[in-house]
Amino acid sequence: MKKRKKKKLHPVRLFFRLLLSAVLAVVLYFGGMSWVILHTWKTSSGTPSDGIIVLGAAVWNGKPSPALRERIEIALDAWNNKLAPRIIATGGIGLPGEPSEAATIKAYLVQRGVPADAILVEDKSRSTYENLQNSRELMERYDMRSAILVTHGYHAFRARMMADMLDIDSTVEPVQVRPLRLAYYTLRECGGVAYLFVTDPLRFIKALL
Repeated sequence: MKKRKKKKLHPVRLFFRLLLSAVLAVVLYFGGMSWVILHTWKTSSGTPSDGIIVLGAAVWNGKPSPALRERIEIALDAWNNKLAPRIIATGGIGLPGEPSEAATIKAYLVQRGVPADAILVEDKSRSTYENLQNSRELMERYDMRSAILVTHGYHAFRARMMADMLDIDSTVEPVQVRPLRLAYYTLRECGGVAYLFVTDPLRFIKALL
């Protein structure tokens, strides 16, 4: 008997199969990662540590934006509950003429009764990764071995991933306020996680293990 020749797939059909596979992969990634992000938000809580790292957010007219104020209030609660003896305020200057995010965080905390000498300032960063990278240097300088990250819930997973990539022993105390555009922020975080993997796959994989 003659062997039947395998029928070659038409290039157009091959293209659409590959396109469908790519679309399914993207849908599965964003669906699965969205669940991870939301699950991390709802299940994270800070544990007693050497410091509290407040991740920066916008400053408006010299005062904390609503998002930054929410983060500061969470840090203040953690401080009052004696979860850590020090707070690291992070964030550089966002808009010209405004004080740095870190300086704004410190001023707010001092007004609410936190001693100025208990607050360390990291005011050079312009991204979350730099917030954490520069905070790690402060932690090493002051012999701090663990930290509570304070950020918004939708940002908790990516912040924790970055901390793990930088070898910062951390937990997350997230802001529980639900943003108006939750779907937008969640999908943005999915993209941010994918960017972490593409730009630094070795550290990313190590952080997952």
